[in-house]
Amino acid sequence: MKPLKPPVIFLLGPTASGKTDWAIAWQKLFNRIEIISVDSVMVYQGCDIGSAKPTKAILAKHPHHLVDEIELDQIFSVADFCHSAHQLIKDIHSRNKCPLLVGGSMMYFNVLKKGMSILPSADSNFRAELEMRIQDEGITSLHNELCTLDKEIASSIMPQDTQRIIRALEIIHLSSSDPQSNKNELTSAPLADKYTLHQYGIFPMERALLHNRIENRQHELIAGGLLEEVQELTKKYDLSSDHPAMKAVNYRQALMVINGELSEDDLFEKSLYATRQLAKRQCTWIRGWENLHTYDVGEFDQATKHLKKQLNFA
Repeated sequence: MKPLKPPVIFLLGPTASGKTDWAIAWQKLFNRIEIISVDSVMVYQGCDIGSAKPTKAILAKHPHHLVDEIELDQIFSVADFCHSAHQLIKDIHSRNKCPLLVGGSMMYFNVLKKGMSILPSADSNFRAELEMRIQDEGITSLHNELCTLDKEIASSIMPQDTQRIIRALEIIHLSSSDPQSNKNELTSAPLADKYTLHQYGIFPMERALLHNRIENRQHELIAGGLLEEVQELTKKYDLSSDHPAMKAVNYRQALMVINGELSEDDLFEKSLYATRQLAKRQCTWIRGWENLHTYDVGEFDQATKHLKKQLNFA
């Protein structure tokens, strides 16, 4: 009989669905849990309001790995995330704890689950830009771009094959070489090769409920100083609209105001629309996610009962 693989918990959900609250509540109930953030913006120091990052007081009581990991003068790519997450998961298990990965950066979850090919010579800025564009524009936009650059390669890649589209665009950017000819790859293995995945998703059954939650939080972010936060960040760092964090929802719109491309009066509506579009794309990911236990926003108790049974938590 094969020994059981150590457990890893995924908690996915669209923005404003309550993922962080669930994760913290699970950590309170099950003290074996350690939280790893799966968020491409929370990883940056100073990106607090626009990313709806947990407060410093909450983080002091309930630490999240990969929150405030680096400063904005650096770039954190999906390859960086994959490497860091694998190291953290290994370390957490070495202390007889259980990792809970929570967030809304679906591509991060996807490459961690399925594994990925990483080019040693990759341009981290370019890769991070592609990753952020997928979150903001959708993978179809990048596939269309690949069609323009190389129809033959594009025709051999399915329009939803995120990893291969990124690799093809990246290699064209780096060397204009044939993606199929690259031999110098580093591979990140699928997580399920070493661990048992317990995957949970928060999926709001009523779109209107999620839209209301998003709108209420958007009011809080604007009133809480979103624009002022971005103004301070642009003073501290040499930031432009090309930085991955500044391409994210809320930060992109606030930067547009600072650059005179958008009026301050329109900031709320533009960021609200962008956030709802982001949530729509996240829900699309969740609908197609294999082996995912989905629960509505108000079904925390049911999800907890299932998790407790699956992992034999006391």
